[in-house]
Amino acid sequence: MKAKRFLFSLLVLASVLIIVISHPVAAQEGRFMPVPKQATPQDMPKEGYILQRIGKSGYVVIAGFVQACFVVTESGVVLIDAPPALADILPVAIKSVSDKPVTHIIETHDHFDHIGAVTRFSGAKLIAHSETAEQLRLFPDPRRPVPSITFKGDSYTLKVGGVEFRLIYPGPNHEIGNIIVYIPEDRLAILTDVIMPGWAPFRGWGNADHIPGVSKALDAVLKLDFDTFVGGHHYRTGSRADVGDSREFIADLWRETKAAMAANPFKPAENIWAAQEIWFDQVADQVSAKLIEKWKGRLAGVDVFTHDTVVAVMVSWVTDGTAISDERF
Repeated sequence: MKAKRFLFSLLVLASVLIIVISHPVAAQEGRFMPVPKQATPQDMPKEGYILQRIGKSGYVVIAGFVQACFVVTESGVVLIDAPPALADILPVAIKSVSDKPVTHIIETHDHFDHIGAVTRFSGAKLIAHSETAEQLRLFPDPRRPVPSITFKGDSYTLKVGGVEFRLIYPGPNHEIGNIIVYIPEDRLAILTDVIMPGWAPFRGWGNADHIPGVSKALDAVLKLDFDTFVGGHHYRTGSRADVGDSREFIADLWRETKAAMAANPFKPAENIWAAQEIWFDQVADQVSAKLIEKWKGRLAGVDVFTHDTVVAVMVSWVTDGTAISDERF
């Protein structure tokens, strides 16, 4: 009898482990707040991707929580980023609306998860900011060749087949060469990895190269006349209101972090790392609680990475202090 009970217990434990391993999110149910309806995944068609028409000639491809854009011009297709996750989907999506070849690929920045499939489009000219090109030279990767067309400074206008693409460099932000791509004809603005419509920021904006530049980049987007915003990730495109919400959240985060740091000054100790860890947690716990209470139900995931993002901002206040203007927050 004891042997049978022991065997039964093992079977129950094995079943639980299978559920936890197969459904890790389900296993965490109750730990995180539910995702607001406006931020939940869209129903995926049988093709396995969503193709959203933007304006006269623009399109956004969404599969899972990855996005990329392309524009059909008179002389060919211009692709904005080529994520590996969409490597097989993008050619099919483009073919569904045009027989024209991809002649240009605008690279928003150098990260592999956004441009790792550019070689799938042989013959396409690669365009990026000179800072992105420099990163690709310093760290060679055959899957991410150095772009043939680069620009320095804060702007560059590319014209292909009668369509104008304005490439805007707001300065280093998520990545040192991360640019805004603006297509006036389609009233479309693209800035990858900085905000995701309807969601709180990813942890520290994905190890951002220059955190003060994040708000500066959003300010640059909000100066544009656009209807649709693409952030490169998550389940839908965004609007001007979405960008405004993200900018407001960042302002709240900066102000609350600065105030909490002033109210809880750092106290050095022999184990300086441990003292800093305690300080980081103390401030981040206070700030996170305030932001979660204010933004729950408005931005998805505000309870997930906000603590870590506050810590990233704390470090930035210390290291980037001269680059931060209180007037922006």
